[in-house]
Amino acid sequence: MAPSDRQRSRERGFSLVEILVVMLILGVLLMIGLPTYLGARGRAQDRAAQSNLRTALVGALTFFSETRTYSGFGVSEAEREIPQVDWRVSGTDPGRGEVTIQIASGDDLVLVTRSNSGTYFCLRQRADSPATDRGAGTAFADVDTPAECTGGW
Repeated sequence: MAPSDRQRSRERGFSLVEILVVMLILGVLLMIGLPTYLGARGRAQDRAAQSNLRTALVGALTFFSETRTYSGFGVSEAEREIPQVDWRVSGTDPGRGEVTIQIASGDDLVLVTRSNSGTYFCLRQRADSPATDRGAGTAFADVDTPAECTGGW
């Protein structure tokens, strides 16, 4: 056997079975890791929306402390108080990352947002209490009234 033939026999590539085993192992690892990644991503998107909603509440509370009522708290007043929040016209389904002033009347306030994961969140400032109610749902209709804004996050 010539020296070049011996080198070629030592330099053989991977067999088809070896490649298939590696691909199988990578597939199993992907099946385990992908749901974990997607779940963490969805939770992060939800937390970002909740944080945005709490920031919006600060603007509403600032307006209330100046006027002693939520009446008149609309998009222009909200943008003046907290310009970094993407405010939406009252009573409409918010887009992803937007905050809707659902109810702003007297001592009652309901703010609604939708996270990038598609979950809706609401905050309600109760007239009879300094407590803030929180709620979540899969549709805008699940969180658009004071009675539905319960259950927490």
